[in-house]
Parts: sequence; C-alpha cells; structure tokens
Amino acid sequence: MNAKQQTKGFLLKKKLFGKRFFTYRHAFTGYAMIAPAFLLLTVFVVVPLVMAIYRSFFDYRAYADEQIFVGFQNYLTILRTTSFFNSFKNALLFAVIIVAVQLLISFAFAHVLKRCDNGFGRFVRTVIYVPFLISGIAASIVFLFMTNYGGGLVNGILLQIGWEPIAILMDAKLARILVIVPTLWLGFGYNSLVMYAGLLNIPKDYYEAATLDGAGWWRKLLKITLPGMTNYFLLTIVGLLTGALTMFDIPFLMTGGGPLETTLTPVLYLFNNYRNVLQSSSVTIAGAILVMLIVGTLNAVVFFGVQSKVSDE
Repeated sequence: MNAKQQTKGFLLKKKLFGKRFFTYRHAFTGYAMIAPAFLLLTVFVVVPLVMAIYRSFFDYRAYADEQIFVGFQNYLTILRTTSFFNSFKNALLFAVIIVAVQLLISFAFAHVLKRCDNGFGRFVRTVIYVPFLISGIAASIVFLFMTNYGGGLVNGILLQIGWEPIAILMDAKLARILVIVPTLWLGFGYNSLVMYAGLLNIPKDYYEAATLDGAGWWRKLLKITLPGMTNYFLLTIVGLLTGALTMFDIPFLMTGGGPLETTLTPVLYLFNNYRNVLQSSSVTIAGAILVMLIVGTLNAVVFFGVQSKVSDE
C-alpha cells in the first residue's frame, strides 16, 4: 500500500469516526438535557406511585405497629362502599354536563371572537382568559357570597321582586348546579380561546371553494369546520373530562359533598375517608389508584375513539 492509499484510508476513517463522535456527542447532550426532568419525574411521580401501589396491598393503620398483607382486600372494600359509587355517579353526571355545555358555548363564542378581529376583539380575548387564572377556592368563595341564604345577591334579588329566599345549598338539584356553574365559568375563557385557535387554523380557501360550489352555512359546518376542529375538540374533551372526574376544591368548599352526597366527588370522598383514623389508609390509597385507572381509561377510550373515527374518514 503506497502513501497515497494510506492517506486516503486515514482520511476515510477520520471522517467515519468523526461523524460517529459527532452523533454520540449530540446524543449525550440530549440525554444530559432531559436528565433533570427525568430525575424529577422519577422522584416525585414514579417512586410515590410505586410506593402507593405497594402499600395498597397492605393494611396500614395510624395506631398499628405492623403491616399485614391483605392482597386485593383494600380494593374490594372501596368497591363495596356505597359512597364511593355515589361519588363516581356524581362525577360522571358533572362530566357529561360540563363537557357538553362547555363545548357548545365555547365553540359558539369562538365564532364571535373570529368575527371581532379588531382592538375590541383582542380586549375581549384578554378579559375572558382572566377567570382561568383564578383558583377554584377563590371562585367558590365568590359564588358562596352570591348564593348566601341570609344576604346573598341571588336571594337579595328574589326578595326585591317579592319572592321567598331559597336555601340553594340545601337543595340537591340547585347544589349540583351551584357546583357546575363556577366550573364552567373558570374554564370558559380558556376553552373559547382553544376553539378560536382551531377556527383560525382552518384555511379560508376551503370556505371559499365551498361557497363557489353552493354550500350553505350548515354544510360548511359539517364538512369543513367540525372535521378541521377534531384535534381541538379532543384536547378540550380530555381536559374537561379529567377536570370533572377529579373535581375537589369547588364541591369541598361550597357543599362539602352534600346534601345527601349529591355533590360528592371521588377525590372529595377519598379526602374525607383518609381523615378517618379508624379506617386503614391503604383503603384510601387503593381508591386513589382506582380513580387514576378509571380516569385514565376513560380518557384513553375518548382519545382513541375519536382518533380511529378520524382515521376511518
């Protein structure tokens, strides 16, 4: 092998190893950048979750010194509890109402925002987002003052028109409405902006072509707007469904789960159950894991159901 061939071989190896080193270096940089997030996720999510699953198979009590393995007994105990089933029925009812109403009003208002493409429209988009920044506790206090039996705004208006005041928190149907309304108010602005972004993402050429073909407003809605908004609907539904099934702060502060458990939610039930010193804390842990599984399963069904329907179309 002459000197020219040796030089050529050396340059080829340098080029190959240089590319490989470049790739390894960038891979190492990427792993190093995600390492802190992965570490935090492991410490604060994975490890507690594994510990919770482990403890759910034992009998943990505050006054007991030993841990007794009970298998799936804690899960069976929570599933046989009437209050736990009532809490899930309430949560599913809240979820159906909140998802349906929120989708309808936010989708309708997004069309209004799309037509107001000026300074006033930008002002409205800013204002409606403000409630999303308010905590559920603060919103609950505001609505409690408004619906107070003795001197609330609602009963004050009823007295002015000659009607008797209403004990809203003592009526099952009104108490449910009182829990739903603040939830809708808090999420209305955010979901309207999500829908607004979805409408802006649909090309105007589609509507112009449909107009030339003689399509009316209803046909444009069915054939262009709704299919083009599928991902935004999916994002909104999953968020609302998760929020409704894991609702805690609003029913906790406003009704405490009453009257007669009509506003009791799974998370509120678990919170009340955990404070019971006579009850094994592992039962509550098993209930929390069941709530996670049910919420995750429902979201997965909604997500993959919508995605499969879109793929078929």
